[in-house]
Amino acid sequence: MVLLISIWGLRLFFHVTTRNWGQPEDRRYKAMREHHGRHFWWFSLFSVFILQGVLLWIISLAPQLAQLSAVPAKLTWLDGLGIFVFATGFIFETVSDYQMKCFRSNPANKGKVMDKGLWGYSRHPNYFGESLVWWGIFIIALATPYGWWAMISPLLITFLLLKVSGVVMLEKDISQRRPEYENYKREVSSFIPWFPARK
Repeated sequence: MVLLISIWGLRLFFHVTTRNWGQPEDRRYKAMREHHGRHFWWFSLFSVFILQGVLLWIISLAPQLAQLSAVPAKLTWLDGLGIFVFATGFIFETVSDYQMKCFRSNPANKGKVMDKGLWGYSRHPNYFGESLVWWGIFIIALATPYGWWAMISPLLITFLLLKVSGVVMLEKDISQRRPEYENYKREVSSFIPWFPARK
């Protein structure tokens, strides 16, 4: 479990660091800062830092239960299934992040919609992969006596990705910045990869 979480965390760290290095502040935080003015520090303490800390603790229940339990003493078929689901999700988010990085690095693509590779089957293949990673970790935790309690972990992260900080937030105003996105939305699955509905 420690190895899986470390691999996931290191990849995410390098991806976010290389993507954001030298870039201006995230537009979402900038808008929050402008909206709350001098009260931003107080608002962000609770709405960003404390809230994310609580969410992180809940989401991490699955790996905590999985690694703290001494039972079972050996790997089970649930461990194998969990590792497979984790690896599938990890590959999805790694490949889709790399494809998007290559797309954005080409100045000719500015203002265009990425609809190639995994992005041709899901509008958010990186979020789908992230969700699978945590379902895989939950399946591993399920092998422990009280592992089913950890279902809150993948349910919460999937809900957040779909309804709060992921898909909904990103697609809120993206059509204003990229008009082609409306056609993309009609043709490509939002989350779970599927064959595009071409006209």
